[in-house]
Formats: sequence, C-alpha cells, structure tokens
Amino acid sequence: MGLVGFSNVIRIPAAAFSRSIVPRSSDISFLSACPDLDAAALMLETGMRPIEISHLRKKDISLDRDCLQITRSKTKASIRRVHLSDKAKAILEARLKRFDGDFLFPQNDVDGSLPVKALDIVHRSVVRKIEYNFRLYDCRHTFATRALESGTDPITLAAILGHANLRMVSRYAHPSEERKAEAIRRMQKPKQKQSKRGK
Repeated sequence: MGLVGFSNVIRIPAAAFSRSIVPRSSDISFLSACPDLDAAALMLETGMRPIEISHLRKKDISLDRDCLQITRSKTKASIRRVHLSDKAKAILEARLKRFDGDFLFPQNDVDGSLPVKALDIVHRSVVRKIEYNFRLYDCRHTFATRALESGTDPITLAAILGHANLRMVSRYAHPSEERKAEAIRRMQKPKQKQSKRGK
C-alpha cells in the first residue's frame, strides 16, 4: 500500500524525540495521515502490544460495545478485553471495511492472508521513507505514561496493559519533566498556606 496524505504532515527531527515518548502534537497530523501506521495509532490509543494487534481477527472486534477481545498474547494475564477510544474505533472500523478476510492486519496488506509476522519491521520501513523516527514500542510506553499522567491508578493501568503485577508498569511509564515539576509545585502549596497562617 502506498503512502498517502503527507502534504500537511509535520516532520520532527529525530533529535527532538525523547527515548520513549511520542510527542502529543504529532498524533493527529501524522498518524491519521498514514494508514500504513494504523498499528502505531492503535498502540497510542490502547496500549496494546504489536503481537496483539497483528493477530486481531474480525470476530475479536465489538464496535457496538466499544471494545475488543485479545485472544493471543505473551501471558495469561494478557488475554483480556480492551476498551476503545473513538480514534481506535475509527481505525478498526476502516480496517473491517477494507478487508474481507479473517485478519485485520494481513501480511503485506493482502486480503485473506495470514497475519503480518513482524509489525515492527513494517513500521521501520514506513518511518524510514517519511523521515519520522520513533520505535513502534514507543507508542505503548507513551500510552502508559499518558494514562498515569491523566490520573489512571497503577493497578488499573497494569490490567489495561495486560500485566500480572505492577513491577512492569514502571518500565513503561516515563513522566515528563513538566509532570515532575508540577508534582513539586503541588507539594509546595500546603507548605505555603501553613507559612501564611503562621504570620
């Protein structure tokens, strides 16, 4: 499948990227312009693993219930229901219409083929062509970080990501510098109020 719709895409130099976080400003202008990066967009929206996305079947998707069921993954804890954002639903709906075969991510995008074997290899090929440098797994890290920053508790996040314990969550979450600075500011506020009362 050819790359389309890139006239308005913002290209960000590789040096502008952190090790694991995909800049939020690029999500819509970049990922939505490139159907070849549906897997990356789904990871940003759901936190799913590449293997979980590559093996999605039509029967796993329940758009009317805003969810999908993962039936193949790394561990037993990873077999789970995934709730869908509006963006994730739109991506899956387009894939359901595009392919008549069982798998939504068939090898080489050939309808009716077995699932793509290595999404990360496909991803690297696409980003090299468009000079947009980020790893596919960065999207899962980014999802976890944003979830924590939005107030999702670690236990719920572990379940969303398909982890059996909290230890793995810390590997995926990378608080931004602004979030760390905000934490210090919040800690200061009670101290400042107490100081004013003492005067």
